[in-house]
Amino acid sequence: MEKTHKMFPVPLFQYEIDNYNELNTQLEEYIYGLQKMDKEGQKVSNAGGWHSPYFNIKDSDLLKKFLAIVHKYLFKIIKEFGWKYAVEKIQIDGMWSIINTKNSFNIRHNHSNSILSAAYYVKAKKDCGQISFFDPKEQRIIRTPLVEKYNEFSAKVLSIEPEEGHLLIFPSYLHHAVAENLSGEDRIVISFNVDFDK
Repeated sequence: MEKTHKMFPVPLFQYEIDNYNELNTQLEEYIYGLQKMDKEGQKVSNAGGWHSPYFNIKDSDLLKKFLAIVHKYLFKIIKEFGWKYAVEKIQIDGMWSIINTKNSFNIRHNHSNSILSAAYYVKAKKDCGQISFFDPKEQRIIRTPLVEKYNEFSAKVLSIEPEEGHLLIFPSYLHHAVAENLSGEDRIVISFNVDFDK
């Protein structure tokens, strides 16, 4: 008998939101409106560009509409993980936006103290900056053999080209970074963290 056990896989969930064009137009207007009110923004993982403060979700019908869409995907993920939580236990632990202008990027980081994290692409043109995820198994960084051909066992980084209307959801412990925006247009993403009400 011969068997390969693929132990402790790390998922990255990717969804395309149905009919996202109208939603993205509204979200883009909302985000630029926030930027006008707070031109400085915040400095977190962003090198250049603009990072919003946390959104005030309770006061925005648009954000409530966005979250209603997101919740159905979160519920799918909860079932796939086999976690014991009802959908009403899902808590959005902070939601914000980043506008990466030309030549701006995001340094490598993770989102501690939450379970899942997400990125939703409101505006993402060609060459606006891939998002890269890094292997969380730290021992491989200390000692690893030379690789002739990368595959699911040997890969250390996974890079995703952002696409408008796409939602990425991943474990919050995963380190990730965003490459430099080389397009001539802003790259706009909405990010948020997910926890569960005890």
